[in-house]
Amino acid sequence: MSIIGLQTEDPRAYYEIIECLRERKLPFVSLEFSDAIPANVGVIVTTEEERDRIAFDKVVADSDPEIAVSRALVMLSGENDVKELTIGIDPGNRPGFAAIGDGRILRTSIADSPEGVRDLVDEMIRTHPNAEVVVRIGHGDRTNRNRIFNKLWDDGHRLEIVDERNTTKRSHTPDEDAAAEIAITPGYQPRKRQDVEPCDGEIKNIQRLSRLESSGSVTVSRDLAKMIARGEITMEDAIALQKNGYTER
Repeated sequence: MSIIGLQTEDPRAYYEIIECLRERKLPFVSLEFSDAIPANVGVIVTTEEERDRIAFDKVVADSDPEIAVSRALVMLSGENDVKELTIGIDPGNRPGFAAIGDGRILRTSIADSPEGVRDLVDEMIRTHPNAEVVVRIGHGDRTNRNRIFNKLWDDGHRLEIVDERNTTKRSHTPDEDAAAEIAITPGYQPRKRQDVEPCDGEIKNIQRLSRLESSGSVTVSRDLAKMIARGEITMEDAIALQKNGYTER
């Protein structure tokens, strides 16, 4: 079985890549520049500055060690020539995420916030830099959907909104499974940024959650609830503002 070779004289890069490899429990070998490359090494991870020093046909370099290791794994598994990368997103406070390359699921995950989807999309694109990319977002949860859409729109991605009815699965990972279904379902392409304006029900729910978060001590105002829904401030910040006498604009 081919393994990853780590070849760098940069102490910080070495430590960060080692940590990533160990966290993923990946077999690897550390190499000196004077070493012959072992026959079982299928790809070498290094830094951009040292890349030209390595006489090997499969070399990966990236400033982000997670991206570098992901790209190395892609090379080892023979997926380097992914031509079509389709990303599906199931919108929500913690959106489901799925990436499909040439019909195969490459990754599923949960983003920590609507804005956090951008980092997952960027990571997949950097891992597969030659692929044609389309990002498909489920049409539900309009406010969070539009927050996601606008971040990706500003980055210039090709975006589609998908009717996500019948994508919910009864499984241990429903949001990720829904994202995978969204990824394989064609949608329509909006031609502009989307409005982010929470409905009355969303505002009331955020106010209810603020009472729970503050152990009943405060209910955030409608103005602050709107700001939370739009991703402008966190619930924690809104509660603090309310306690400090925030007044409506």
